Amino acid sequence: MISVMRTKFGPKVIGGIIAVIAGIFIFSGVFLPGSGSQAPSIAGEVNGETVSYSEYSRALNQRVEFFKGMMGGKITDEQLTQFKIREAVFQDLAQKKVMAQIAKKEGFYPSLDQIREQILKMDAFKKDGRFDKLLYKNVLTQNQYTPTRFEELIGADLMEQNFKSYLGSLAYVTANDVDRSFEQSKNKRKIKYLYVDNESLRKLMGPVDASGAAPKDAKKAPPSIDQYSAEMEKKLLPLVNSGSDAQVGKILNDAKAKVKTSDWLSPESDMITGVGSIRMVQPELLAMKKGDPAKALHLMGGTLYAKVTDTETYDPAKVTAKERSDAYSKLQTQKQNEILSDLMKSWTKTAKITRNDKVVVGNGGSHVPVTADN
Repeated sequence: MISVMRTKFGPKVIGGIIAVIAGIFIFSGVFLPGSGSQAPSIAGEVNGETVSYSEYSRALNQRVEFFKGMMGGKITDEQLTQFKIREAVFQDLAQKKVMAQIAKKEGFYPSLDQIREQILKMDAFKKDGRFDKLLYKNVLTQNQYTPTRFEELIGADLMEQNFKSYLGSLAYVTANDVDRSFEQSKNKRKIKYLYVDNESLRKLMGPVDASGAAPKDAKKAPPSIDQYSAEMEKKLLPLVNSGSDAQVGKILNDAKAKVKTSDWLSPESDMITGVGSIRMVQPELLAMKKGDPAKALHLMGGTLYAKVTDTETYDPAKVTAKERSDAYSKLQTQKQNEILSDLMKSWTKTAKITRNDKVVVGNGGSHVPVTADN
């Protein structure tokens, strides 16, 4: 398959090889104290290649520490189960092994000189600024790794980088692609808007029963919140359109909602202060033009009344060389990820992957250690 791709797209392009691999291995657990010792079982197999317990445990520890950082330093066993973190870690490891197997089969494995060069660059093995062979062996021994095994890990990582670089060469980006991305990102709008959330609407409506209907003894109250919302929309939309802010204020006095003007909104703007996410109405909002009548856009939490007051369109003359270069790199990365994602789906579908659930998801409440201290 790769040979067909080579023929179609040209010779492989190797670029962007990582300059410092030490950090990757240090923080992913290669230097985790005690790693690899007393492994209770394997975590699974990928096309006959073992996913060891220590390999899985290190990756899980790293993922847990990441989530701890996001959640204030704590994560419970129930949360690990709820979000299927253990299963996701195994899936990532399995996909990585599938890709490494394909890459090795297609000749992307680095030479011994490449592996040696990368190891010599690692600060973890330097003394007084120079690579120290004795320090190298001692550090590996202390972490229960032989030089052969560690060099295999470095080779596997370099092979993955080589393969990803080759895929990057397939992610062909044209000048038209860059222009189209600018047309989208620089298609901006400023809007005059009013946001009436559902809770405020209920307060304006007055008392309602559990079904949302007004009590029978409530005077002039509409029969339902939906009808009241529709009637309010008929009143507010013309006022927002005509700029009658004072009139809007009188109607919504109890709700304390006010007409405001937004900052520039673009396809990358999915939030408005005081409104929240506008993602579900973003395409419709950005399609509006200056001079168009105001629209009532319905969000999960309420109604957004919007009228475009100013627009800004893409002007190629105003784009700097750096902006164009950054856009090119971003598009190429996106296309590379899309190619890799499609290939991974195909490879994973045909791969023989088995998972040892006694290790990955636990057995009778007994799980793999999930902290780096274990």
